[in-house]
Amino acid sequence: MRWNYTDAMIDIETLDTRPSAVVIAIGVVLFNRREPSIKMKGLHLVFGKKEFRDEQIMMGRTVDKKTVIWWKGQEPAAKKIFKQANVKSMTDMFEKLTAFLTQGDVKYLIWGNGASFDNTIVTSLYDSFGLEAPWKFWNDRCFRTFKGEHGHIARPPEFQGVKHNAEDDARQQARYLQAIYQELQKYNIQSYKDRQS
Repeated sequence: MRWNYTDAMIDIETLDTRPSAVVIAIGVVLFNRREPSIKMKGLHLVFGKKEFRDEQIMMGRTVDKKTVIWWKGQEPAAKKIFKQANVKSMTDMFEKLTAFLTQGDVKYLIWGNGASFDNTIVTSLYDSFGLEAPWKFWNDRCFRTFKGEHGHIARPPEFQGVKHNAEDDARQQARYLQAIYQELQKYNIQSYKDRQS
């Protein structure tokens, strides 16, 4: 059966904005940038409990006071993350994320919302635990840049879910990327990756 997914959108929740940030959730959706009709496939890894934060700090990950203060001002639904975990350990988290991003017969373009944020921090997190991220750097893509250049041609879709829920945020970003991409295709504007296929 043909694998229909071409891209992965990553969104993370952290306690810092530096590459060394403690991460408390990772959301990923697989999608097809050309075909919005193909249903997205999501993964939401939550590890906000104290023991997961402490383990990362022991590995040299960092916490920023301003980011902690920012979290205190968020909605209760978002702040629940600090008492939640749906993985058994950091090892379990890495195994699930790697399996999700290596399924199928394609090398996904890995999108994050900021050239120095999501993808960079997740890559650094793998490195902190002596592991290699499951994608090559040349497949990194920045949604913030893409949106900044082309976002004026399509309206952002109405947000669905809880803001600062990593999977909901990733899904919103992927839907917006698809909307922009649909408009670009009307003018036969193709990305470098598309011109190679």
